[in-house]
Amino acid sequence: MAEKILMVDNISKRFGGLQATDKVSFDVRAGEILGIIGPNGAGKSTLFNLITGFYPIDEGTITYHGERIDGLTPDQICHKGITRTFQVAKPFPGLTIADNILVACLPKADKVSDARAKVDEILKIVSLDKKAGSLGADLTTLERKRLELGKALATNPEILLLDEVMTGLKPKEMDDMMELIKELKKTKTIVIVEHVMRVIMNISDRIIVLDHGQKIAEGLPREIAENPLVIEAYLGRGAKHA
Repeated sequence: MAEKILMVDNISKRFGGLQATDKVSFDVRAGEILGIIGPNGAGKSTLFNLITGFYPIDEGTITYHGERIDGLTPDQICHKGITRTFQVAKPFPGLTIADNILVACLPKADKVSDARAKVDEILKIVSLDKKAGSLGADLTTLERKRLELGKALATNPEILLLDEVMTGLKPKEMDDMMELIKELKKTKTIVIVEHVMRVIMNISDRIIVLDHGQKIAEGLPREIAENPLVIEAYLGRGAKHA
């Protein structure tokens, strides 16, 4: 079994009267794709915000390669090797695609020339090399998603957290994005929050399910698909399966 590189242990977060996450525990293993699903409001994006330091946790611990990272700032966690994308991609509209990625490369580069050299490599990975001179304001939804992924890759993460990268994409575009994520798995560990069940079931090695801030299931895709608690969490609310 692969090494457990990230350990989330009993983390909780409350916003006023809302318990966003409630004693959630799981691990992330090197080289896997871990899917996280759950109905709207289940706590999925909050979980990403806690892991990456955007929100402080109320209780519990988060450990990365044996070191506690809860309490660190987002930039400190990024420097250690954990990077996330955001559900709503917001490129710098007045910059080209190449310069958007350059900005993301600079913090980990010794020289600007080193950062520029890395930009070309990332553009090819996310299939934006032919659009390098296009402005961020002029991109399609798919191109914005690919640029958001490229900016995350620019920080050279070990663990890549993907927050609903399929939102707004057409079926063929989703297929292309799935192939890209599978390719990234060769060199990255990936955790993906996604609401499109076809996607999550096809690319995940394991899946955890959240509901009302609690983890209600964990297992292989086929186990999750047949789990009565998972079916109730979705169908009990009339949730749509894509």
